[in-house]
Amino acid sequence: MDSILDFLVRQKKFALVFSLAFIAIGVLSVVGMQRDQFPAVDFEILAVTTAYPGASPEDVEKSVTNVIENELLSVGGIKEITSTSREGISSIIVTLQADLKDVTTVKNDVRNAVNRVKSYPEEVTDLPQVVDFNVTEFPIITINIDGANSDYALARQITDDLETALLKIKGVASIDKNGYLESEIQIKVDPVKLDKYNMSINEVISAISSRNSRFTVGGNNQENLEKNIVILSEFESIDDIRNVVIKSSFDGPIIRLRDISEVFRGEEEETSITRINGTKGFILQIKKNNQADIIRTVKRVRKRVSELQENYPDDINIFYTDDSSEAVENRLDIIIKNGYIGLALVLIVLGVFLSIKTAFWVAVSIPVTLLGTVFGLGLTGNTINLISLSGFILVLGIVVDDSIVIAESIHYYKSKEGNLYKNVVMGLKRVIMPVVTTIISTMLVMSSFFLMSGILGKFIYVLPVVVIFALGISFLEITFALPAHLATKKVDKQRTWFIPVENFYNRFMHYALRWRYLIVPLFIALLAYSSFFAFKNIPFNLFPSRGATVMFANVEAPNGSSAAYTENIVIEVENIITNEIGEDLDSLTSNIGSYFTNVANIEIALTPTSDRERTAEDMEEKLKALVEGVEGAEKINISLLRPGPPQGEDIEITLVAENDTQRNLAANKLEKILKSIDGVDNINRNDEIGKPRIETVLDFDEMARLGVDYQSVYRHLRTAFSGSYVTDVSIAGQDEDVRIYIGSNDYTENFIMNTTVKNLQGNSIPMSKFSTLREIKGEPDYNHFDGDRSIKLTASIADGRPKNGRPKTKPSEVDQDQNFDGDQSIKRGPPREPPPTKTAVLTMVLEELNAPVDFPQVSIITSGGAQESIESLQDFLRAFVVAIIGIFLLLAILFNSYSQPMLVLAAVPFSLIGVVWAFYFHGEPLSFFALTGSLALMGVIVNDSLVMVSHLNYIKEKSAALEDKIIWIARGSRDRLRAVVLTTLTTMAGVLPLAYGIGGTDVFLQPMVLALGYGLIFGTVLTLILLPCMYLMNYDFINMLGRIKTKYSRKKVVV
Repeated sequence: MDSILDFLVRQKKFALVFSLAFIAIGVLSVVGMQRDQFPAVDFEILAVTTAYPGASPEDVEKSVTNVIENELLSVGGIKEITSTSREGISSIIVTLQADLKDVTTVKNDVRNAVNRVKSYPEEVTDLPQVVDFNVTEFPIITINIDGANSDYALARQITDDLETALLKIKGVASIDKNGYLESEIQIKVDPVKLDKYNMSINEVISAISSRNSRFTVGGNNQENLEKNIVILSEFESIDDIRNVVIKSSFDGPIIRLRDISEVFRGEEEETSITRINGTKGFILQIKKNNQADIIRTVKRVRKRVSELQENYPDDINIFYTDDSSEAVENRLDIIIKNGYIGLALVLIVLGVFLSIKTAFWVAVSIPVTLLGTVFGLGLTGNTINLISLSGFILVLGIVVDDSIVIAESIHYYKSKEGNLYKNVVMGLKRVIMPVVTTIISTMLVMSSFFLMSGILGKFIYVLPVVVIFALGISFLEITFALPAHLATKKVDKQRTWFIPVENFYNRFMHYALRWRYLIVPLFIALLAYSSFFAFKNIPFNLFPSRGATVMFANVEAPNGSSAAYTENIVIEVENIITNEIGEDLDSLTSNIGSYFTNVANIEIALTPTSDRERTAEDMEEKLKALVEGVEGAEKINISLLRPGPPQGEDIEITLVAENDTQRNLAANKLEKILKSIDGVDNINRNDEIGKPRIETVLDFDEMARLGVDYQSVYRHLRTAFSGSYVTDVSIAGQDEDVRIYIGSNDYTENFIMNTTVKNLQGNSIPMSKFSTLREIKGEPDYNHFDGDRSIKLTASIADGRPKNGRPKTKPSEVDQDQNFDGDQSIKRGPPREPPPTKTAVLTMVLEELNAPVDFPQVSIITSGGAQESIESLQDFLRAFVVAIIGIFLLLAILFNSYSQPMLVLAAVPFSLIGVVWAFYFHGEPLSFFALTGSLALMGVIVNDSLVMVSHLNYIKEKSAALEDKIIWIARGSRDRLRAVVLTTLTTMAGVLPLAYGIGGTDVFLQPMVLALGYGLIFGTVLTLILLPCMYLMNYDFINMLGRIKTKYSRKKVVV
């Protein structure tokens, strides 16, 4: 072992080449590595969407949804199938089982099952669309075309041009268009002329569709010059359609389509309205392919749009929203800035404590490790994304610790007399095993993230990969390079200013060790109190809304309201939002009538958190109060989009039962329970009644007598009210549908009683002779869970902050009528309890619902943020236990003891005291990133504690028989003071600048660095005071057991 280490410390050129090589390959990897918003995550979810124009929810359920679901239920590997049948569309979500060995096969089975369905209604002209959800389905940027001040046709043409041009850009996979009406060839048949020529609408449709065809009839039967014979009758222009012969006889007149109708190019019916920043416009959502770099692709898109915009009129306003590359660039910038800051602070701290030369070579480990980790990520097919960059933030804080421990030990032994290389080897040998053990233990801690399941587990798997790569490269650096860099013949000038601090600490520890049986219980009491305090005062939110940059306003007009009526309400809400948010508003996008004409959704995009003083939560509360006075609206919900992986609403409870009565009663009770809980709002259920409908009741006996068939009636009425698809054409390279209408398409229900249809004999029969009308209330959407009808209720919960923590608003932002001290922003009176957490609300609701007793036929399915929090917390606890067991076994091998690993691990819960109080005074809830920082803290604390215990064992072997135990333990603790203080200061230097926005602002990562930084501050106190006291207590206990064993053995010998 000594010969190997001696050989390594002499290889200075190799060490230099080693460090430079990692830096070089890292730089090359950074230049060519793909940057993305998220890791390449497959959600293992497929969506099956089928359009059934004009059909009621019940018709969609019976004719489309049930048919497809019956096929899907036979496919293996599916976890659950949920569906919604709403007016005109069927949506089915297929969620696959977790951890499938062959996901591709199951996905293909799902597609094949959908393709097996052939018996769709005639109006279902397009086959179901099967969409595979993965991160590439997230748009990377949204382009908004505001053409309110320009000609609609021109704005539409510009949108088409942009789509065509952008699809040719490298990296762009697809573009979704919203607010866009497809063009179609419209045929408006004059009903008077239809009667005049004694024709039915079916005859017109049949004549047009049969005319537009292409047939190959065979070959020309010539052996030496064989050719195919084709009959062409496809439409090549609108005039071709106008000239279609509808009716003729041998000697009678020829009646063409132009004789009974108008034929022209128009737009499809506007079923929804899109508004951008207060005006109507178009939206292009750009999606990239899997391998494209998000930053480069967005830059190409912006550049191309700028080039095209030079040729557009000035009144066409084009702007961008939802640019996902900005978040990636911001976090990259934070990494670089914090890297520079950390590097500078490490140089300063180590230069002050050790020497400039030692500081330089330790600081070199930062770029070596970071760039080497980038290279490792590239080799494993990972990308630089928001999650992996979070791992780099952790690495900045912890990777330099091992180098400091090695460097401090070598620095100490170099000051001794003797051979330089032997002293360097001795310094390396003294700490190499504890350092290797700490590296492995930290890897175990971070590997526990691999046990996280669900979507969250898929998103964060790259986080431990980054840390493990960094620790592995750090080990190579401190083994093969750092000792050789420090093995210089030049005698470093020793720093003596810290010796008085060490001497003071030595004297203090003499007193602390004597009072160990008081100090340790005091720390235990502090831990117990802090735990109780955290449980009562600091809420847990997996992904808090703090830092949110998107809000939503859901506007609901009275049932049956038209899209135009709802738009008027939306305009008023938009004005309120614009006036209230002001300069903090980035963009405003409203979508009216996507599902119901009386429902609108408004997306409120805010400026980045670092660019505004007000939080999104403050704006949300203010908007909720302001929109209450909007006239004409039945309900307006304001909510925040929580950062993090998609996890649905905070509370999602699905009630499944074939018994409609029990299901509805359970839903009513559940809704009442949710409304009774403070802090719960935005309560919605997916079975709300749709708009009223008018039913045409047919007398089939009378129809049979009059010779009227059902299909003629259906086609006649559908063409009159909605239009009927006839055929599709390609004119001048543009694919369009041909749709036929009777008259102006603006009829009321009175038309039904006044119109006539042709019977089988060609006679006109008034519909009033065989039909009546009745108005009934609307029907809801029909929802299924695994084929059974269901109702889902959702709700959101206000985020809590620690009681008496940082206030949510500034004094100037609080209403004047509230009772506040003149110079304080905390409300008088008793401290406000934090709102209930999502998990607490879910538990409370399910207990009060008491479904097994009151609704035995109803099954309860929970999902959404609350369920995700429960599962994630369980995964975290499981990961924590696994990590603890792994570290214990590892330490037991190192120390050859079962008690000393307990000393090291005991520091972990005590270090969380610092996390609790840091989050309390900073007003932060516990969150996923707080838990991530706590796990990383666990690795650092174990590092310091392990090195301390290892050194005390070394001192014990040399001095326990010669000196009093308090003397040698105090001296051993003093020996490690410098290294412990150094690792604490450098880790804080790496992470705390981010906590306070010095190296850039990222509110999602701040909880992580707060947990790591302040936990380590308190952990340092533990390592320096509590751990030696516990070590001495363990020493006392072992000696006591030895005396008892000896006494017992003596008695046994005497007997």
